[in-house]
Amino acid sequence: MSDPVRDARDQLKRSGLTGADPDADLVPDVITRSWRRSISSRVSEDGPAQQTREIDPESILLRAAEPVLDRWQHQLTDTGTTLFVSDRAGSIVARRASDRSAEKSLDRANAAEGFDYSEEVVGTNGLGTAIVEKGPVLIQGAHHYNELLSDITCAAAPLFTPTGSVIGAVSLGGLTRVTNPLLMSVTREIGQQIEERLRASSRPQDLALAMSFMRYTNARRPTIVLDKDSLLANTPGLPYVSVSSHVMLWELLNSRAWIDGHPVRLQLPEAGVEVVARRVVEGAHTHFVAHFADLAPEEVSVFEPVESKGHRPVGTAVVVVDGPRGSGRAMVARDRHGVLRPGRALHEISALPGVAWDQLRRRLDAGDDVLLRRVEELSDVEAGRLGTVVREHRAAVMEGERSSVLFATIHASDAAGAVRDAVAQVDAVERTRPLSENRERIPALVTDILERVDKDRRHTLSPAAMQSLMAWRWPGNVSELVEVLGGVVRDVRTSVIERKDLPARLQQAPTGRRLTPMEEAERDAIVRALEASHGNRSAAASRLGIGRTTLYRKVRQLGIESGEASL
Repeated sequence: MSDPVRDARDQLKRSGLTGADPDADLVPDVITRSWRRSISSRVSEDGPAQQTREIDPESILLRAAEPVLDRWQHQLTDTGTTLFVSDRAGSIVARRASDRSAEKSLDRANAAEGFDYSEEVVGTNGLGTAIVEKGPVLIQGAHHYNELLSDITCAAAPLFTPTGSVIGAVSLGGLTRVTNPLLMSVTREIGQQIEERLRASSRPQDLALAMSFMRYTNARRPTIVLDKDSLLANTPGLPYVSVSSHVMLWELLNSRAWIDGHPVRLQLPEAGVEVVARRVVEGAHTHFVAHFADLAPEEVSVFEPVESKGHRPVGTAVVVVDGPRGSGRAMVARDRHGVLRPGRALHEISALPGVAWDQLRRRLDAGDDVLLRRVEELSDVEAGRLGTVVREHRAAVMEGERSSVLFATIHASDAAGAVRDAVAQVDAVERTRPLSENRERIPALVTDILERVDKDRRHTLSPAAMQSLMAWRWPGNVSELVEVLGGVVRDVRTSVIERKDLPARLQQAPTGRRLTPMEEAERDAIVRALEASHGNRSAAASRLGIGRTTLYRKVRQLGIESGEASL
């Protein structure tokens, strides 16, 4: 006998996305929407689910769900039904079957732990569709897009965290011929019990974040709500969100002096955005609400492109980057070159004794861009030659005889007077600051350095690791950052670099507010005492000559977290 639902599904598959919707009395709208998404994703009609990855038994979701599943498995014995929980990506992380025959049937469809049941892989199914729709669904027989599931009926509901984000889904199902009309009601009850356990285990500050999110967001204005560990964003705010932007904003906002109740307006020219932010204090916890707006083009901090021929500002013939050695001068010069001269090569020459001035001139004559590094090392005699090259090049560019750009890096305060005079005639000067005074550069520097030291693009940084990089003092400036990331990429086998993977000195960096020099010295002394005492706080307090209660208070105040190696 023909199945009208299967016929409607097959007809839509044949006609594709331009085909008419099935009769709503026959096929619910939620199923039709899912079928169309499945067609758009080119989901296989009869292929089994694919295994994805190992399951983390200590995940927040599993810790909340497993006691509930165990209790309901006992109550559902011999009903022919099976319970599933998936993570937010649609991968099954837990399964509880009521009898062995149900397990065997599900195994044939790879409906088991570790397999991907997202809608974009398997098509219309309880777990995947509930996550996409963010609401409960009932998928009966031929409602399933994949023919392997067409004799199963399942009810499913998404699982929400206390902050309102989807963390996964729960589903209860079995063979269509044995399912019960109460399937959806029972599934909702199970989902509510899991969510209750999620709420019981959540941080109070997560609830505060959720309340601020509901209070300050609307559908049109890009908005995020963040604390050190968590971030919520509305849909317009998603393009502004990443691990780097989270950490950078937290450090930027948390280090400010705030007047309670007064929002602040900040411009981030490097990112091309303006932020209007406010601080929200809930007891001992602080979080921030940030609204974004793109800057007007004239407010964005970039150089104007250089014309390929004459009639351009003389200052763009020679660009000098001034700053302490190790502060990323060459990196800034390369960035500026990428803006001024997109797609062009930059030839680098070190200003060591015996600079090949003739070779430098030939490259500039040929239209090649040149970066002359470490100009502060030139002698007075060499400074005269540098001045001649700069004057000649500026004149040649002005007359349209050259189209190249000369870049140079210098630390003017370390350079001889004649060298400073040689570069004083340059109009375009970019100054760098020590990394400890310019920490907002760190996320972008990390991205740039990883692209160079991690050729396979295997590694990313966790938020906690990025926070440690932002908090460190960086006495070795950018050179130290390059050394740290190069070593971590070489030694860490996993794709995500965690805080524990960083050198010990960075793990000990405070990740809260900026400490004063006195507080930093105090913190370093406590960390050394804890390390020498192998984490024994009584012994550490004795070494420091302070009481144990005082040590505990200082540990909290100075941001010595429990996750550090010394503890």
